[in-house]
Formats: sequence, structure tokens, C-alpha cells
Amino acid sequence: MLKGTAVSAGVAQGTAYVLSCGYRAAVPQRSIRSSEIDGERMRLDSAVASAEAELSALQDDLREKIGATQADIFGAQRLILGDASLRDRVLHTVQEKRVNVEAAVSEVFEDYTQNLETAPDGYLRGRAADIHDVGRRLLSSLATGPSSARAEIPAGAIVVADELLPSVTARLQLDDVRAFVTVRGNKFSHSSILARSLGTPAVTGVPSALAQIKTGDRLIVDAVAGVVFVNPESSIEREYDRLAADLKSSKERLRHLIDLSTVTLDGTTLPLLANVNKFSDTEAALLNKADGIGLYRTEFTFSIRNTFPTEDEQFEFLERAAERMHPRKLVFRLVDLGGDKILPYFPLPPSRNPSLAERGIRLLLRHVDLLKTQLRAFLRVSAGHPVSILLPVVVGIEDVRQVREVVRQVQDELSAEGKRFDAAVPIGAMIEVPSAALMIRNLAKEVDFLSLGTNDLVQYVLAADREDETTAPYYQPLHPAVLRLIESVVEGARSAGRELTICGEMAGDPLHTALLLGLGLRELSVAPGQMLEVKDAIRQTRLDEARRLASVALELGSADEVE
Repeated sequence: MLKGTAVSAGVAQGTAYVLSCGYRAAVPQRSIRSSEIDGERMRLDSAVASAEAELSALQDDLREKIGATQADIFGAQRLILGDASLRDRVLHTVQEKRVNVEAAVSEVFEDYTQNLETAPDGYLRGRAADIHDVGRRLLSSLATGPSSARAEIPAGAIVVADELLPSVTARLQLDDVRAFVTVRGNKFSHSSILARSLGTPAVTGVPSALAQIKTGDRLIVDAVAGVVFVNPESSIEREYDRLAADLKSSKERLRHLIDLSTVTLDGTTLPLLANVNKFSDTEAALLNKADGIGLYRTEFTFSIRNTFPTEDEQFEFLERAAERMHPRKLVFRLVDLGGDKILPYFPLPPSRNPSLAERGIRLLLRHVDLLKTQLRAFLRVSAGHPVSILLPVVVGIEDVRQVREVVRQVQDELSAEGKRFDAAVPIGAMIEVPSAALMIRNLAKEVDFLSLGTNDLVQYVLAADREDETTAPYYQPLHPAVLRLIESVVEGARSAGRELTICGEMAGDPLHTALLLGLGLRELSVAPGQMLEVKDAIRQTRLDEARRLASVALELGSADEVE
């Protein structure tokens, strides 16, 4: 039995499918015959050459755009890639363990990274990120090489991986996956959010998963207790068959809520919106009778390509989504890049602390052509549908004012071209950093609506990176500091007469519903797979009792006391 953290509740049984993930693609890990070893050696050398050429091009591009100091980082990574001892370790693993080169690269680079992360010397610990980056790039080269094995995940499989990057999952068919098991991650990492949006059981933070699970192994994933059974006995399988049936019955009991109103016990009707990542997600939103789309994340369109999508490509996808949801409202968020959201064709200077590096709207304002292209697509969609534009990672009023100026420029360009748009399209700000929350009364005057993003807000308030397993215990959405900040945002939005929607993961947890309503939130946006549980929680809540609950929670001193 392997232990981890349950991040998307449920129970699943199935066959393991082990993946190695690069920046752009995932490849299956498999056993090989002795006769294949020479071929694997050739594949490794070809991938190293390809990755070296890519790093060289990135280094030249970065030197020209930003400067030699930042470009030298890629020079250091080229040295790592050419390290003969690393190559020898990979080939030794291939030969000794009879595994494909992808599996060997994953094992060797992961071992090297972990050794550096625990080194007493600060300089060596800093090099761990470079090793990890080089390993990802090498796996991507292997995945896209002429002899690469494409990851075609069988229906009913349980995916096992080191971690699932957004740029990789965007290219995989995951709808029929029964469960996820990952080495890295925590409840609020992107792979966990993905699992919950799909309604797929997931256990993360399983350190020995790749060492103890092989493709073809029979697995039971208990994403309630946070454990994984590898090739379990039949008696354990029978017990989990019963538990799975009970959970399925419980979910079926919620299906009757689809056609019922989202109304509290004391008669207050609340909008319940959906968070979506791509056009196909709008179908799930409609099936659950969402009142609209409170957050349309646009990163998917960028992740599935090798170059930036054109204006027309973005318009086509977004127009289809708006048509499908019409006349319901739809909030498009500008692409949120930077931090842990990386694109292989958009090199950013490596950072010792990606969560605090340039990202969101500030990054877009530094690349105005990218911002203008997306704004043109958004505005063209607004000509026939009730859409709004949401700005990610807003820090203060300066960000909003700069974007409004760019919007005016784009509107002038479209007018000159004779293209229609809604001149009064609403523009809103994500409240997900403390500065925006603390300046809410001033910020609210600059925008038409507000969206509360608790995922990032929690990590910044509590100084706990949500992608870092070592700080996971400190990432506490119910910490009184977070609750007090949420309350102040609610009050600021109310006093300014601005609509406020909460779209973070807190909104999708039915255990938090009464508390959020008690804090004054009246519009929730959640993943389609979470809508019925949240609706059920709303329908069992009295607002006066919720207010008393919030009042008590705000006076407590720790997250443990609130829980």
C-alpha cells in the first residue's frame, strides 16, 4: 500500500498506465528487450542533439530580447545536457533495468534533482531547478522524435506520473481515465484542480509511485483515504467494489437537483456558474444547468499549439463557446502565463521563485502584441454575445488603467476595419494577490466586476507555494487571515456596487459553502463536476445561520480551530 494525499475524492480500480512527462507531451514507460537497447541509445543521442539545438536557439533569442545574463541560464543548461556522466547513468539504467529511455531519463534526472534539493549548499540547491528543467526538455524531445511512442491512454486506465503539467494534459485524452496517481503535487496544484474538474479520483504526493508501479499493474486508488493498492488481493478488491458502488449511488442521488433552483432554505436564489477550460467543457456546464460561465480559462488554446494561436483561431473557439452558452453570460479570462504556467515556445527567464516572478496581466502588458491579439478576439465575440473580459493577477489600479488604454486602441483598430464589437464590454479584475484585496475599494471603482481567485490568494497571504509539497501543510484556505481578507473584499465590492464572484477552489468544496455565504458571497463559480454537490449544500443552508458561522470563524486564531 502506498500513501499520499487525496485531492479529488472517489474510488477507482483499473490498470496502471505509467507516463513520463516533458514540457509538451507525455510518453509511456515500458519494458524493452535486449535487442532494443542499441535503438534506445540512438534515440537518446538524437534527443540530446535536438534539445541542445533548442536550448541554443532559446539562448540566442533571450540574449537578443532581454540580455546576456538571463541568456546564460540556458548556457548552463546546455552544459548539463552535455554531461557525459548523466548520459552514462541513463544508458546504464536502460541496460540494467531493461526499460525504455524515457523511463531511464525520468529516474536518473529525478534522483539527481532530489539529491540537489537536499544538499546543504545553497548554490547546489539552486541548480536543482536547472536539472529538472533539462530533464523535462529532454523528455519532450524524446516524445516528439521520429521513433517516439505516443501516449494513447487506454480507456479505463489509471494514469501514474511524476506530475501532470498543464501543457501536457492539454494534449491528452483524459475523459476516460479512471484515476490519477502522481509523485508531485498537493490539493491545490494544477493537476489536482484538473482531476476535480473532471470528477476523477486522484491521489498525489506518492513519492515511490514510479518506483513501485509498472504499466499493467492492477491498482486500487482510494482518493478518500489517500492510499493506492498495487496488485491487491481479491478480498481487498471486493471491499472496494462495494465502496465504489456506495459512492456511485450517493452521486446518483444528487442527479435530481439538476432541474431545481439554487436557492437557500430561507428563499434566496443564488447564481451558480461554471469554471471551464475549453469549448467541450461548456457541454458539461449546460448538462448541469449552469447559470453561465464565471471563468473561462483560455490557456488550453495556447497549450495545444507549438506557436501562439492567431486572432482568428482564438475567435473561432471562443465564438463557438459563446454561441453554445447564449444568452447566458460568459467571462473570458486573458491568458494567465508565468509562474508554473509555461509555454515551450514563449521562453521566460528562469526564476528562483516562479510564484513571485512576472506573470498574469503584468506579463501581458510587457508583450502588448500578444495582449492585443487576444483582446481583438474577445471584442469580436462580444458583438453578438454577453461576454466579459477578466484580467488575471491584477496587483493594483495601474494594471487596469493600462489595459483599458490598450482596449481603447484595439477598439479603434477594429472600428477602422469595420469589425463589430460591444463598446461597453465589461472589464473585471481577478482578486488573487493581497495588494488587490487590500486596495479593493479603489480597485472596484476602476472595473465593472470582480472575481475572487482564492487559489493564488491563499498562497500569497500565507507564503505557502501551492505547487510545493514542502509548504503544503501551510496552505490553509480556512486560515482566519484568509477569511478576514475575503470578508473585506466582499465589503469593498458591495460598497462600490460591483458584482463579485468567487471562482477559486474554495467555492467548489461543499464543506466551505455555508461559510462563504456567511462571509457575504452570493455568486459561486465551480467546475461542472462540483456543481451538484455545491447546489445541494446551498439548498441546505440558511443565511442567518451561515452569518453566525462566519462571525465565529472570523474570531478564531487558526485554521485548525475553524475546521
